[in-house]
Amino acid sequence: MNTLPLVLWNVEYMAAGAIPIAHDSAGPKMGIVLEEDGQQTGFLAQNAEEYADAILKVLRMPETERLKMAAAARKRAGRFSEQRFFEDFKAAIRPMLNHVSR
Repeated sequence: MNTLPLVLWNVEYMAAGAIPIAHDSAGPKMGIVLEEDGQQTGFLAQNAEEYADAILKVLRMPETERLKMAAAARKRAGRFSEQRFFEDFKAAIRPMLNHVSR
């Protein structure tokens, strides 16, 4: 099963300022719903009860806390921008290009 589109949705709604509630597996767990500058960026869940608990946490969260988490999620989503990819790619290949040009 190809889950890439589902992972990208997490990044898209994080960029929009929504707090993600994502499946506790692979992409979301390993690289997307992680802390940003020490601030939680969302929630991970594996079953209906955990999803319901996460939804209730977001709904019951004080507005200031929700806005802080949304801002952290938005900042984390920036790691997946086209510009960031380009910069990271250039940094990764620069040593190889320097080695070849010698």
